[in-house]
Amino acid sequence: MDNFALRAATPGDAPAIADLANQYTYQQLDAAARQGGFLTGNFSGPALQAMLASVPGQVAHRHGELAGFVVNSRLAPTSYPPLVGAICALLPTLFFRERALADYRWFFYGPVLVAAEYRGHGLLRQLFAATKLELTGRFDLGIAFIAEENAASLRVHTQKLGLEVVGNLAFGDTSYAILAFAVG
Repeated sequence: MDNFALRAATPGDAPAIADLANQYTYQQLDAAARQGGFLTGNFSGPALQAMLASVPGQVAHRHGELAGFVVNSRLAPTSYPPLVGAICALLPTLFFRERALADYRWFFYGPVLVAAEYRGHGLLRQLFAATKLELTGRFDLGIAFIAEENAASLRVHTQKLGLEVVGNLAFGDTSYAILAFAVG
């Protein structure tokens, strides 16, 4: 079992998170590598800094190397890229446990990533648990979106972490599942 050092992410972690995240975007990976999961979009240090300043995230290191991360956020809808703005507009129409998502104290969970060499060791489960522990009492609900083509991420998040699909959105040429989970 690998030992990882987990801690709350700070805006100062944004450059390292951006460097790692941009290695795993849809555009950077070939079709075979995408089977292990991928991130949607491109990530800049300033955008990640704003996200991390809005809601704490998590980072995991092993031997001084960034092994994985969870970035959470709650920004004004206009501060996000158009895809996330479209998801924000849907929140009053999507329900989790018979309540509209917009009626909860919610945050966006993601992007999240475990570097390929550290997958299969339970690191995402640890990062997810640390996120929930950190945000209990501050938020009721985490909201995520995953490209439906990203079967590996959907499977991990629904089957292993227990997120529930609460809706779908077609944006451009891509369909996304919108997921939610209770924090506490």
